[in-house]
Amino acid sequence: MKRSLAIALSAAAVLMGLTACSNPELDDTEQQSGSQDVVTAVEKDDEIAAMLPDSYKDKGFTAAINANIPPVKFVDDSGDITGLNPELLRAAARVLGIEVSFKEVTFDALVPGLESKRYDVIASVGDYVERQTHIDFIDYLQNGTAIIASADFEKDQVEPADLCGLSIGYTRGTSQQANLEAANKECAAAGEPAIKINAYQDGGAGVLSVKSGEADGFWGDLPPMAYNVRTDSDMFKLIYTEQDSVVGIGIHKDNAEFRDALRAALLKLVDNGVYDKLLDQWGLADFGVPTMDINSENSIGEG
Repeated sequence: MKRSLAIALSAAAVLMGLTACSNPELDDTEQQSGSQDVVTAVEKDDEIAAMLPDSYKDKGFTAAINANIPPVKFVDDSGDITGLNPELLRAAARVLGIEVSFKEVTFDALVPGLESKRYDVIASVGDYVERQTHIDFIDYLQNGTAIIASADFEKDQVEPADLCGLSIGYTRGTSQQANLEAANKECAAAGEPAIKINAYQDGGAGVLSVKSGEADGFWGDLPPMAYNVRTDSDMFKLIYTEQDSVVGIGIHKDNAEFRDALRAALLKLVDNGVYDKLLDQWGLADFGVPTMDINSENSIGEG
């Protein structure tokens, strides 16, 4: 199912909406409390729960997660996993009448772990065509790419061709590595200095490298990069943005019955307004994908 043209071309509006935040007066603690209240109010839907394979009805399901990308998924000051994605999965589990347990792993272990069937779900990654060989994605969030820099960086906007000679980081296993390698080829062809490319285990370490002055910039996903700017505008700014993809909850292709039950639960959350409430709570209202497409036509070929 295709997105509307207005949504697909709304990168600037999305960024403005996220930066302003739906609830600018809320701090992170209030956001977490509000989203938890929304989740605990969700009730089981017997008809949807009946779609579950029997093996899940007692044990629930396990979701692998790299909880270091606020506001989508992160660990709070109390050590609890929170953010849009885990709260959405907890709410879906309540619709199904079961529990979800989270297993923290690094980003580059998510896809291999699901492909080898160590987890029931990965929560979550970009829905790229090459990842669909063994995985189906329930797409729940629009995504994009962005470079964050310190607020005093000399330029307010750059293009990849402008990165020559700069120190730019990325998270291992993400599409930004390929983006940086492509930009470096352009630098070489133009006779410009190479980009100093730094790989980090997670986005938090990459953002910290910018904050400490270790790197000029960090290239990551648009929602968390914009979140960092919104929460610390005196420290950071976005110097490059592009909205071009979607993020999906991954389920192994051999697990179609569970996939369909989970998607039905997520669509129930769209119908009863819980999905919109969670998007609002985490300042992501402009990134919603209420159709919960499987392997969206917005999937792209680099991941």
